[in-house]
Amino acid sequence: MQQFIDTDTLERQLTNITESLRYLLPEAVLLAFLLLLLLSDLIFSKRATYWLISISLLGFIAHLFSLYLQWKTLLGTQESLLLLDMLHLDGMAIFFKGLFSLAGVLAILLSIHYRSGTKEMGIESLRSLGEYYVILYGLILGASLMAMSANFLMLYLSLELVSICSYILTNFNFDKKSAEAGIKYLLFGGVASGLMLYGISLIYGFGGSLLFTDLSLLEGLIEIPAPALLIAIMFVSAGLLFKISSVPFHIWTPDVYEGAPTPVVALFSVVPKLAGLVLLLRILPLFDGLYTNIPYLDWQWALSAVAIITIVVGNFAALSQTNAKRMLAYSSIAHSGFLLIGVVAYSEFATHSIAFYAAIYLLMNFAAFLLIKIVSRQTGYEYIKDYKGLGKELPLLAILILIVMISLTGLPPTAGFTAKLFIFSSLWQTYQDTNSTIMVLLLLIGLLNTVVSLFYYLKIPYFMFFKQKEDLSEEKSGLESQIIDSYRTIHLKDKVLAIILIFPLLLLFFKADWLMEVIKMIHF
Repeated sequence: MQQFIDTDTLERQLTNITESLRYLLPEAVLLAFLLLLLLSDLIFSKRATYWLISISLLGFIAHLFSLYLQWKTLLGTQESLLLLDMLHLDGMAIFFKGLFSLAGVLAILLSIHYRSGTKEMGIESLRSLGEYYVILYGLILGASLMAMSANFLMLYLSLELVSICSYILTNFNFDKKSAEAGIKYLLFGGVASGLMLYGISLIYGFGGSLLFTDLSLLEGLIEIPAPALLIAIMFVSAGLLFKISSVPFHIWTPDVYEGAPTPVVALFSVVPKLAGLVLLLRILPLFDGLYTNIPYLDWQWALSAVAIITIVVGNFAALSQTNAKRMLAYSSIAHSGFLLIGVVAYSEFATHSIAFYAAIYLLMNFAAFLLIKIVSRQTGYEYIKDYKGLGKELPLLAILILIVMISLTGLPPTAGFTAKLFIFSSLWQTYQDTNSTIMVLLLLIGLLNTVVSLFYYLKIPYFMFFKQKEDLSEEKSGLESQIIDSYRTIHLKDKVLAIILIFPLLLLFFKADWLMEVIKMIHF
């Protein structure tokens, strides 16, 4: 009788899966709290508001602690392939998963006083929507799996989990603009996912493997004609660049940022982008191997072109924006280009610089969107012209906004300056090692665009301190006026959270080595 199953192989696979489970405690924590939130919402319904908030925050705290335990478990090996080589656990994955968990905590804190949409029966609140927390956990879980992906199949599944959660969260303002943004996001995301899946199928057909680091995959791809291989690589890259919101896959970003709830936008600006960036870093050894054997497939030039276009388009499009959230949307596109500069540099120092930039970027963006949320509550609008006179009316808020805008620009004395300095330094180091002209071009364009960003980031402080506040009382009437008057007070929680987010931006300018030492200690 023919034996269809190799029992030795099956036993090895089961052993590998069993041994992998002890390394996956953080993911188990996220899944357990996701289910707990789902059950709590079903059982207690609307009466579980503070219960849901408490469970959500406790879950992310437990997740951060489990990441510390995961790092301690990993110390002896530095890296490990899990679940039949589907996942790659190393210091880089642990660090970025920690950032994702921190982003989840901040998104929940931003959601507590956020009012979404107006209805005849009152105002919906994100904090009372149990499904909001469940989907948020699903997004963080998907991003964590993306950060550990070592296989094209896991890459696609985790990216789709993040995408589906993102499409749903976009609609949580429950209005026409939010629904329109959600549909656009879904359509563009569906096309990008389809292209990526087709590219993965081509790579598997050409190389016979889905594992990024499999030598047989590299050997198989080298034998394929360059045009066919280039199409496959472009299709796979499309999905990743969509998540990073790089040009030309950035079209969805402004509408989604404007239409989605502010806490959700803050989350979108960090988590999917950084998860896609880690995936790109995972795939780079494969691209580099192809370039070594097929010199005219130069990934550095191609990625440099994407980085340059992304920085230029993001910065110059932001110049003409009148809506604060749309302006930050285009600025986040430009920041994607700066992060790609670190990827192009492709060195150990460049990877550390990307991690440093990512941590500072998280603080800057959440601080910026928190302050925009506060101003929106004060004025009822999100337009830059509505910041007039805030410097005199709310001096603390205006000073905090000024610090954040200076940091986003990349000027001293803020950590935004240090983050860009590290990125540019890694680029210069790579230029000295390789003598590649594209590195110098990237450096010059990056520096010039930093100057360009001054004109739109400092537009908000200019309106706050040098423009007189207009009387908008006649423009506000009916229900809108009642809503604005009800929530004009700046909550103490928002003030404290803003100061907590902004203080590290000043501290890490003077003590940047503290964060860098942590990054090095984690062993990227």
